[in-house]
Amino acid sequence: MAEQQVLEVQQGIWIEERWLRNARLGARLQVVVQPGEIRLLEAPTEVSPQEPSETGWKVFRSLGQDASPGRLISASAEHDRYLYGKGS
Repeated sequence: MAEQQVLEVQQGIWIEERWLRNARLGARLQVVVQPGEIRLLEAPTEVSPQEPSETGWKVFRSLGQDASPGRLISASAEHDRYLYGKGS
């Protein structure tokens, strides 16, 4: 059975635990905010890390391919001079 109640916003809104239980939401919630709407969803219990994709690695490897040529012969050995123009 759907339950409705009008709430006055004072410093925030308190959502009673029984409402969460009645909605069968777990202890972890995902809050989705959109214009005119705030939605509570049950959050996944575990977030499994994603394995890097081959496409992602290709993008990462391509980052230096279009770089402008530097002014130093060994920029990695003279990192501060290369990036910040600091002399040694």
